[in-house]
Amino acid sequence: MLQTVGKFIINYPSIIILVFLISLGAFISPVFFTSRNFVNILWSVSVLGIIAVGQTVLLITGNFDMSVAYIVGLSGITTVMLQINGANLITSVAGGLAAGVIIGFLNGLIIIRTNANAFLVTLGTSALVYSINLILTQSKTWYAQIDAFLILGRGKFYGTIHYSVIIFLTMAIFVQIILRRTIFGRSLYIIGHNPKAAKYSGIQVNRLKFGVYLFCGFCAGLAGLVMTARTGSTVANAGVGLEFDSLIVSVLGGTSLFGGKGGTIRTIIGILILGVISNLLILLNIQYEAQQIAKGVVFLTVVCADGILEKKRRSS
Repeated sequence: MLQTVGKFIINYPSIIILVFLISLGAFISPVFFTSRNFVNILWSVSVLGIIAVGQTVLLITGNFDMSVAYIVGLSGITTVMLQINGANLITSVAGGLAAGVIIGFLNGLIIIRTNANAFLVTLGTSALVYSINLILTQSKTWYAQIDAFLILGRGKFYGTIHYSVIIFLTMAIFVQIILRRTIFGRSLYIIGHNPKAAKYSGIQVNRLKFGVYLFCGFCAGLAGLVMTARTGSTVANAGVGLEFDSLIVSVLGGTSLFGGKGGTIRTIIGILILGVISNLLILLNIQYEAQQIAKGVVFLTVVCADGILEKKRRSS
């Protein structure tokens, strides 16, 4: 019995952490353990969750995308710009998604063709995209022009749960099924675990990596639409910080920074952990600066823990 419990704690530490935080929240504040508060937690992290789905799949292959934060801004800017110029709802939304996919295409193309470091390439792309955002907006705030568009970020399904939460959870579950139940998904794990072995076994490594970068760009673009619809406006740096947050929640959920391990269902757990931490800090009236310090501590902790676990895995 004790051995079984020990294995569960080792294999699923994120679930233990989440249960502990929820228990702590129920003890600290009577407001915490209410359905309304849980709905608000999910809503607050849904944008990050959509990005994290794409980031998780990339991490499984042993890659990163540090440009997702500014893709969020570019997607929102493109959508609002099209609306200002008379485009209808469908056209403007399609334009915003296309902007994300294009940057994903650029990231994938450069990394595959040059074999350059993915972290550095996407970091450079983020600077490029931010510059484009500044040029397009002229450092001003742009406002959405179509009221129906706002439903994407603010609307609720029969007045219960936000559409953005449904989008996030649906994507996470669907992608998890692909990862675990298809040849394509299993190939991504092989690529992350051992790229050379994947290549020698006949897997089209570059083609799959390229496709994953496209998907990550799509996720960031979709997150940009949701964020813009939620606030009704957008700015050049709308998604700043989400690149690190998406890494935090992915690794918190059990996806390794070194590739070959993880999944989007676990990312949901990681998202909830970060959401509950943020919610507790707000309920306790902790200042914003302290919240950022806490987030930094969490990030360093999960990175160090992932490095230690990876070292043990390779030595065993």
